[in-house]
Amino acid sequence: MCKKIKGIMALALAFVCLMPRMIVNAEEAAPVTEVAPVTEVAPAEAVPTEYVSPEAQLYNQTAAEVSVAQATRQLVLIGDSRTVGMKSAVGKNGNIWSAKIGMGYSWMKSTGVPQVEANINSNTDVVILMGVNDVRSLSYTSKYTSYINEKAANWTALGASVYYVSVNPMAFETSSYPGITNSVIESWNSKMKSGLSANVTYIDTYSQVIGKVSSSDGIHYSRSTYKTIYSLIGQGILADKTEKAYAAALAATQPTPEVAVVPQEPVPAY
Repeated sequence: MCKKIKGIMALALAFVCLMPRMIVNAEEAAPVTEVAPVTEVAPAEAVPTEYVSPEAQLYNQTAAEVSVAQATRQLVLIGDSRTVGMKSAVGKNGNIWSAKIGMGYSWMKSTGVPQVEANINSNTDVVILMGVNDVRSLSYTSKYTSYINEKAANWTALGASVYYVSVNPMAFETSSYPGITNSVIESWNSKMKSGLSANVTYIDTYSQVIGKVSSSDGIHYSRSTYKTIYSLIGQGILADKTEKAYAAALAATQPTPEVAVVPQEPVPAY
């Protein structure tokens, strides 16, 4: 019996001794799963919204409204051979054209204006592109401005808008057109601009195309140049109307100034 007990105790002691080794072997045999380190995520910064001032918002809104309204307006163009070339380059384009080669002040007054004047109304923009055939005589500017100002007063009373486009530059000076130089044209434009009334908006295309016009004879342009000038005229009209509409809209948003009331002194009774 004692031997049996001793055998059991020896077996138990051997098991206890083997336990640490079994645990170590089990740990070595088991795959080790690596735990990924936790990365701290910084909070996303708010994307700043670009600030648009109330004035800028009003201007953009006004420009959009003017652009939409302008798409339905009738354009009446009155001019000389350069206007004939422009019409050929851009097409009739829904506009009303009154133009003839080699014409100047006398034709404008006797024929150019009268043949389209019945079409001018509150939905009309009148564009006058004349003067290159008269620039040699700067005294003619007073005749032009007097007549255009007179007509513009009538047309704006109907609700129309009136524009005079600067005489555009020579591509190069030539003996075929003696006396017509860019220096003379600049003097003409200066006198016209200063002589036009508030009813006529001056559109300066000269300064935008000088040195950039293409021509075979110096005075008449290529199709691409005519298209460029036509586009600049349209931009000038839009800019003018947007500025005027914006000024009116901005004025409407301003508070009416309060009128200070001065208290009256009591009138002494006698």
